[in-house]
Amino acid sequence: MLRTMQPFFIMLVCSWTALFVTALFYSSKHPHSYWIMSVALPAFSVEIVFYLASVFEETRAWFGRINSRALQATILWLSALLPFLIFSSGTGTFQRNAFFLLALLCGVLAYWHVLLPRRPAFDAGFLVVAAAPVILRVFPRIYRSPDEHIRGVDVLGHLTWIRLGIAALLILREWHPGGFGFWPRAHEWKVGILYYLLVVVPICVLALELGVVEFAPLHDSWWRVAGMTLGYFFGALWVIALGEELFFRGVIERALLETWRSPVLAIVISAVLFGSVHLWFRQFPNWDRALLASVLGLGCGVAYARTGSVRSSMVTHAFVVTTWRVLFR
Repeated sequence: MLRTMQPFFIMLVCSWTALFVTALFYSSKHPHSYWIMSVALPAFSVEIVFYLASVFEETRAWFGRINSRALQATILWLSALLPFLIFSSGTGTFQRNAFFLLALLCGVLAYWHVLLPRRPAFDAGFLVVAAAPVILRVFPRIYRSPDEHIRGVDVLGHLTWIRLGIAALLILREWHPGGFGFWPRAHEWKVGILYYLLVVVPICVLALELGVVEFAPLHDSWWRVAGMTLGYFFGALWVIALGEELFFRGVIERALLETWRSPVLAIVISAVLFGSVHLWFRQFPNWDRALLASVLGLGCGVAYARTGSVRSSMVTHAFVVTTWRVLFR
């Protein structure tokens, strides 16, 4: 068993190391914010264990051996509350209403497939519940930074929400999205990069024409730019793309492919739905961002249809996001 779990433990050590370096960097910039090392680091370190466990097939299989689905859901629910309690109690930002809201949201997501039958309508409802807190920006109101100059602690909530959705979908619902995981295979890299190259120019040209962005590449020493580019890419690949591609390609597009047997229709519908979620980006309705996201969705959708793997569409998605952050503002 330990041998099959070796990739998980290697990834865990690498993730903990990256978290420690990141916390060290932020604490050096904000020397009076003691909580970064003493509270935020432990909270994120605990969360990363659950996050990785939800993605690795071996850990999901181990968790799936628990016979009671209700017990599985309860463990998932309680594990979603633990990082919040560590962070909020340690920083003094705990609020009862925020805790109750988080407990309610996580409880609904964790028990959804335990209490409700496996029908398309309820599967669609699960996706709506999964998307709602992200669209409505609920997590910044739950996860509060004790220092107004340091933002982004709500990332802890997003990580929790993503892995809770993954576990509920793949373990409790027993959904099969196709190839799924952190590291794409060789042919998935090739297909993902191919469709990145096909969509990145139209997306960039369209964004510039719409005035959404301006061309402003990162300016710094080459090694810092290279480091930030790698950070952007793997952050996008293993967080943003992993969660979004699983739900839009691994669930929605796959369900449409299996129902109608029409790749074109499945790709277009999943792309339009992907774009529509971006209507709430910064302001509503953000038609420009929705249009750009739909074009990205087409590229990711074709990559998924070609391979049947979420990992290939993750590559396309992550490269586009990285290009956006490195070259444009």
